[in-house]
Amino acid sequence: MLEKKSLFLFFFSISFFVYSQSISGTVIDDITKEPLFGATVYLDGTTIGVITDLNGDFQLELKNTLNSPMVISYVGYETKVFQTENFITGKNLYLAPKRIDLDEIILPPDGWSREKKLRIFKSEFLGKAVSSKHCKILNSKEITLIYNSNKNTLTAFSDNPIIITNKYLDYKISYNLVDFEVQFKNSTNELRYSHLVYYAGTSFFSELSLKTKKRNISKREKEYYGSLIHFMRSLSDKTLVENNFEIYNNGFHADPYQYFKINYEQELVKVELTVDRITILFNNTDQSSMENTNNSNVFYIDKNGNHSPPNGLLFGGNFGFNLSSV
Repeated sequence: MLEKKSLFLFFFSISFFVYSQSISGTVIDDITKEPLFGATVYLDGTTIGVITDLNGDFQLELKNTLNSPMVISYVGYETKVFQTENFITGKNLYLAPKRIDLDEIILPPDGWSREKKLRIFKSEFLGKAVSSKHCKILNSKEITLIYNSNKNTLTAFSDNPIIITNKYLDYKISYNLVDFEVQFKNSTNELRYSHLVYYAGTSFFSELSLKTKKRNISKREKEYYGSLIHFMRSLSDKTLVENNFEIYNNGFHADPYQYFKINYEQELVKVELTVDRITILFNNTDQSSMENTNNSNVFYIDKNGNHSPPNGLLFGGNFGFNLSSV
């Protein structure tokens, strides 16, 4: 069986709020210096977001997510990301209009039909989770897809956020795609398969229904348990055993923290993976793998379970196929 491995940064957050703190600011056009009405300001990977008013002003409730990046997005402008813990409330925030280079939008034919490229993109971007089958991209026409036959890669980008509905989890997601690439390999019988998938971006979740139903909350919890972000949160909290994660190395069962050096640094958890590769088992059924891809073997986990650098780890198995969790 071929194993697909994935590198990605995709945020999915189920948070329990304890306290609130607000930050505010004004979003302004960097060229005209006019306020931007209707810009979206949100905390990455959450359902916390607002729209700027006629004066470009906003006030955002942090709600126990002090370390979640704040994203400002507006159609036709470059998206900006700010670290909330360093943000000075009340400041002016300038967005620059996007510049269109004609050389960038005139693309040579790559030999693959758009239908084929879009099918692969949806499969790899949305993932193989149960909920992924219920995901629908509403503005797929805005996604540019390029297959490079020399490098055997598929890349994608979009000037506007990708809008996704997930009726299974009752979510609507606005995803700012920063980077996307699929690297292909050919098997012994010359069949092409995706070997490595990497994508990065920021996401804003909103409810599809006016009132969230209990069955949807139950589905979200089921999707969350055993996911990569569940593992990262458990690792940073040192609750791997309590959350039914087991660690293996070269086929042998290991102490949960034998191959991790964990240090707490203010808002982040610093983790060093002391071996090249480990296998992770959840509930005795779901198997995943995690490998180092950088020389330092070090990565960081924030309070929401997001890890960085996004290209510092390589995932396979359940983590590699369960990418979307949206």
